[in-house]
Amino acid sequence: MKNPITVPPPREVTPDGFKVYCAYDEIVETDSLKPNPRNPNRHPEAQVKMLAHIIAEQGWRAPITVSRHSGYIVRGHARRLASYEAGSRYAPIEWQDYDNDSAEMADLVADNRIAELAVLDQDAIAGILAELKENTDDLDPELSGFTAEQIEDMIAENKTDREVEEQAARLTLGERFLIPPFTVLDSRGGVWAERKKAWKRLGIRSEVGRGADDDNTKAGLTYNISSQPPGAYKAKNTYEEKIGQKISWEEFAELFPDAMAYSATSIFDPVLCELAYRWFCPQGGTIIDPFAGGSVRGVVAALTGRKYTGCDLSGRQIEANVSNWEEISHISVLDDAPEVTPPTWINGDSSHIDELAPGKYDLFFTCPPYADLEVYSDKPEDLSNKEYPEFLQLYRNVIRRATAMLKPDSFAVIVVSDLRDKKGFYRNFVSDTIDAFQDVGLKFYNEAILVNTAGGLAIRVGKQFEHSRKMGKDHQNVLVFCNGDPAQSAAFRTEDPQGYAEDINNYLKAGAGKLGVNHEKVLVFAKGDPEKAAETIGTPETAEEADRYDNTALLKEILGEDTGDE
Repeated sequence: MKNPITVPPPREVTPDGFKVYCAYDEIVETDSLKPNPRNPNRHPEAQVKMLAHIIAEQGWRAPITVSRHSGYIVRGHARRLASYEAGSRYAPIEWQDYDNDSAEMADLVADNRIAELAVLDQDAIAGILAELKENTDDLDPELSGFTAEQIEDMIAENKTDREVEEQAARLTLGERFLIPPFTVLDSRGGVWAERKKAWKRLGIRSEVGRGADDDNTKAGLTYNISSQPPGAYKAKNTYEEKIGQKISWEEFAELFPDAMAYSATSIFDPVLCELAYRWFCPQGGTIIDPFAGGSVRGVVAALTGRKYTGCDLSGRQIEANVSNWEEISHISVLDDAPEVTPPTWINGDSSHIDELAPGKYDLFFTCPPYADLEVYSDKPEDLSNKEYPEFLQLYRNVIRRATAMLKPDSFAVIVVSDLRDKKGFYRNFVSDTIDAFQDVGLKFYNEAILVNTAGGLAIRVGKQFEHSRKMGKDHQNVLVFCNGDPAQSAAFRTEDPQGYAEDINNYLKAGAGKLGVNHEKVLVFAKGDPEKAAETIGTPETAEEADRYDNTALLKEILGEDTGDE
């Protein structure tokens, strides 16, 4: 029996019979609408056809937004194309006022970008699609934007494991793991960005402590300012030859900010810390960090109920970390939280970490120094003032000593990025790190890509890529190793009466902490001078050149992708 549903009348009906349910300013002929020629979004045929089907069946549920300032479409380029596909020659529009071109373009880009940041919960959507498929209202399930085949596949996949299905009914993927455990971790928006802001609001000041010897407040780096493309190295070397002396990267960045690809400072990502601890360390477990740096890894460990021990060569850094914890620990809500153990920071050389912090640990977690790209001190034991071969030897020794302190069947997690030599070529540091862990008996278990906020990279990368074909780097590698049987790790044996913790542990145990793979690698190598190669390849500078470049205009025609005006 069908559900008795009273369908509300539309606000209006277009002259050619399409119902309009959305609010709008006026209904105009679709031919009168002008797409913005700089719209960065492209709409494939499958998307347009699906949207046309929805408009034909459901009517207009959202208007097309048009700028009074320029007369161009700001939102709704795909709806304009879909209206033609659906057979409609009229569309509801709303007018928007913008102060200038910049405000209009910002809104256009934001409309595209915000939608990209959404994360679809697979369990939740599969349940909704199952309901739509079984509905008694004669509604076409494909009006959800999924094809019949996709709906069947998602429903079938969601029902393959009854236990997982029952858990999904109680908790979403995000609720169980905070962030879905996929191999691409996107820190740029959504839950991640909000969580990071919340951590920082606590008062974490992990950037303090890496300043000059006489400046305890100067911000320090959590990635290397001197990890620059070849053009930046060339500009710095040219200037040093001109003045007859070497200068630091900070000095060069202050003098020539436009020449720098990377020049900002930031704290180590607290959300990444939280994930590493929740995913790979048992509740109440112990963590060893041989390259402690700032306070963030210790603070997050303490507040998530873990016992953290970090070692750092800088006494000034240790003092700053302890001071920062003292500030945070005075939060009133912590007064009645006995499970919070203050972090332990040790001032010393991690080459002797087994002597400085003896014991057995549940998790190794760190982010290493990057050879000689950023020199922190002139101390003979400081890895950062060594040439790469000597650095690597000392680095491997620290890994050997620290991982030997791990309990059986436990994990080691390291956040690392490849580093470049002075000509811009990668040293293969990520692979050297993997070799270092494998050589001491740990098994390479997970690799994730941490996508960082690009900041001004989108502005800088054009010139950088044109002159050297060096891609803008906005990611780090998160490597996970295991020294035994992952399924036997204490991280998955923790007993907790709360259903939330049980769901996490049961699910992780079923997969033994294996992240879902959703990325591949694209490797690029150079023979000779990348800048000369880039000059030979060339880059179009005008619209006319762009149409001739790589037969772009011809390809648009033969591939049916002539959407340059959208």
